[in-house]
Amino acid sequence: MKKGLLSLVTFSILGLFLHSSTLAAPPNEIRVTVDGKGVNFPDSKPFLDAQANRTMVPVRFVSQALGATVDWDSANQTVKINRQGKAIALRIGEKKATVNGQSISFDAAAQLHGSRTFVPLRFISEAYGAQVEWRAPENLVAIRTTQSVIKDDSGKNHPVNESDPTFQAFHKSLQIKNGVLSGTVPKSWASNIRISSGFYFKDGRVPVIMETGGSFSYKVNELEAFGIVVLDTKGKGKRLAVYSYRNLPSLTPVKVVD
Repeated sequence: MKKGLLSLVTFSILGLFLHSSTLAAPPNEIRVTVDGKGVNFPDSKPFLDAQANRTMVPVRFVSQALGATVDWDSANQTVKINRQGKAIALRIGEKKATVNGQSISFDAAAQLHGSRTFVPLRFISEAYGAQVEWRAPENLVAIRTTQSVIKDDSGKNHPVNESDPTFQAFHKSLQIKNGVLSGTVPKSWASNIRISSGFYFKDGRVPVIMETGGSFSYKVNELEAFGIVVLDTKGKGKRLAVYSYRNLPSLTPVKVVD
């Protein structure tokens, strides 16, 4: 009975994979951390751009927290950033930046508020190669610079940052080769830890729920989405990690939040 109940809970959580959003509309007061350390904003705070529906952050303070130097070219309305030899130029009003001579695009234009330049969160991940996560319950933007990387059969990198080692192990096990996804659900390290992976198919067949320690192999073109749940069954059942992969053949994980 207990096992059946846990499977039902896991199945319900996995049902979020097809419908959950990674970014809820944040409140006015937003905190930012870089590798767990808080970023101080002495005169300009992050905010939600209602028109673009994007969270905007002051590029100077975040860049400096990432170890970069920042200069302002007032004549050309351009921010110039250098981090570990990577030169970045960003012009006010544009949805792109130049990184070591190559152009990258993002989804909202850089803008001035007071004397500060604000950029969308996506700029941070695109320009610095960092992972950016919105934690709605904490009103927190968590930026991480330490990454684990896997590759699919196209050779594309899929980095991930997550403090939960079980999820890290799951992500590292994933592989797409010749159109087939394979991987392993990590083994549980304690009796109260439940680890499950769920697979949803495009043809509507019954989803497959795989428990801890199992290996899997599915054709990518048959899958709608898949994901992993790490659940502590003590008390009310705390979810330690819930991630989905629903943009196949990309292996970029999406954090599931309520």
